[in-house]
Amino acid sequence: MQRIVKTWTKLLLAATRLARSEDGPTSAEYAVMLAVIIVAAIAGMQTFGDGVRGLYVAIEGALTVT
Repeated sequence: MQRIVKTWTKLLLAATRLARSEDGPTSAEYAVMLAVIIVAAIAGMQTFGDGVRGLYVAIEGALTVT
C-alpha cells in the first residue's frame, strides 16, 4: 500500500511540475500524463484486488470444515 501511495505522490508532483513549467503543457503532454495515470491506476487496482482475493481465500479456508 505504501508503494501505491509513493507512486501517486510522485505522479502528482510530476503533474504539478508539468503544469507550472514555463513552456506550458501541450495536448501531447496531457495525453502522456493521462496514460501514466491510467497505467498506475490499473496496476494499483490489480495489486489491491490480489490482496483482497488472498484475504477471502484465507477466510474461506478457515471456515471450511473437512
